Amino acid sequence: MLKLSQIALLVALLVALLALPAQVWAQNEGQDKLDEAAGLKIDAKTPDELKKVIRLCEEAIKAGLDEGNKALADQVLAAAALQRAQMMVQQLPRVANNPGAVRRLRDETMSDLDKALSANPKLVEALLLKTRLEALPGGSRENALKTITKAIELLKDKPVDQATAYILRAGLQENTNEKLADLQKAIEADSTNSDAWQARVAVLLTNGKLEEAVADAGKLLEKDPDNMFALEAAITALFQLKKFDEAVKLLTARIEKTPKNGPIYRARARAYIVQEKVDEALADVNKAIELDPKDAESMLLRSRLYFSKGEVEKASRDVSDALAIAPDAVDGVAMRSLVASQEGRFADAIVDMEMLIRFDPTNISWIIQLGSLYQADKRPRLAIKLFDELLKQKPQEWRAHRVRGDAKLSINDHAGAIADYEAALKIIEAMDSKKIEEEDIDYSGLLNNLAWVLSTSPQDSVRDGKRSLELGLKACEATEYKKAHILSTLAACYAETGDFENARKWSEKAVELGAEEDNEQLEQLKKELEGYKADKPWREEQKTEENKKPLNPSGGAIET
Repeated sequence: MLKLSQIALLVALLVALLALPAQVWAQNEGQDKLDEAAGLKIDAKTPDELKKVIRLCEEAIKAGLDEGNKALADQVLAAAALQRAQMMVQQLPRVANNPGAVRRLRDETMSDLDKALSANPKLVEALLLKTRLEALPGGSRENALKTITKAIELLKDKPVDQATAYILRAGLQENTNEKLADLQKAIEADSTNSDAWQARVAVLLTNGKLEEAVADAGKLLEKDPDNMFALEAAITALFQLKKFDEAVKLLTARIEKTPKNGPIYRARARAYIVQEKVDEALADVNKAIELDPKDAESMLLRSRLYFSKGEVEKASRDVSDALAIAPDAVDGVAMRSLVASQEGRFADAIVDMEMLIRFDPTNISWIIQLGSLYQADKRPRLAIKLFDELLKQKPQEWRAHRVRGDAKLSINDHAGAIADYEAALKIIEAMDSKKIEEEDIDYSGLLNNLAWVLSTSPQDSVRDGKRSLELGLKACEATEYKKAHILSTLAACYAETGDFENARKWSEKAVELGAEEDNEQLEQLKKELEGYKADKPWREEQKTEENKKPLNPSGGAIET
């Protein structure tokens, strides 16, 4: 039983408590909700459970907590919101084909991250995740840069993690120099970070900074001798710099280190090919195939080497073997078309080339090749139709004008052929010499064809002796007067101008060269000479009968 003195003390305490300000009582009114949130967070495994944790923390803070409990509530809220955001992000691939669902999921995840960062502005994981989300379509690159920059500042005492953040920011930079600067900072923060080195090398390569790319790739190889990306990047840059000796040296050193690495032999073979060292290249691809009998890429490379040596049967065998291993190899189908063309199987070559164009309708080189195959298979009207469509889209494509001119010539449309040849010539002459060299333009062939039709057409309205002679002389100069068929054209040009003395002179030289070359047109050259001896200009027209034999498309398609 309480004594009177004890009862008096209790009453005094109660009075004192009742006298406290109301805000003191309110400071921990959210305690129950915080306790519930903390308990639920321990076992929360689903987004819905974490969402409840977040809500309870928000309600606890709103209801009132003292300073210590408020800090605890922020901590629990930030952790739950980040965890939920991480779970939500993992769902993005599942809805990738539904733009609306992606947008809703992204917005909800961003909301969680904003809550996490509001509760804990220094939560680096949330900053990094928010950066990645902002970098997605629909996000803000500007916001992403601000967010990742804040993360970088917070990671100043964690250089390894900071390097990763610099790489992320580099990916957001639009300015090449800023991108390179960020990657350099990543390397300075963590010189062992291969991703930073590789990203920097890739940027240098993409922007044509080839010497720097080689230097950085070399440094990366010093740190990581087995880094294939660095080796391939260095070789790519050296190839573009035309430093093939250095490429061979680098690859040889690698082969000495790993003598059973087939792809390295294949890479060195490519360097040898550019150096026109066919035997050395063949030896390397043979070694690559020996190491891996199912190396389809090396088989295709060897087929090209055999083809260049005129060993078409061997080339054909390698192509067949490669396509048996890799049926959808685009290079293989292209090579098979080339082999078929060389063997005179133009219909087969056409079927393959049409398949390639179905795979990539934008490949201009394939379209030109297909038109040339139509022409070779005596289907000039198909070629003309193909190039009509191409030139609507690409009016400056000189090759299309050139081959369409050949096709028109073959159906006796001399005026149309001349117009196409002149158009092609105008386009080429507007190019600089470097581009002409890069595109490997057969300038002399174009000059020759145009000069020939201008001097030999039976159609009086299209012949132009003066123009033909100008072009014929240029064609001869371009070939150093060493091509029989071009000397034949020069003779025809002189004959058209009435200068039969020079016509006979150059026709005789054409016959002499033709005999030395065992030229298949030797009899034609002799007939032309006989005409000039009789002071008769040469006239020629072609009336190709359209090959109407149906093509038999395989119906196949290359898997993308």
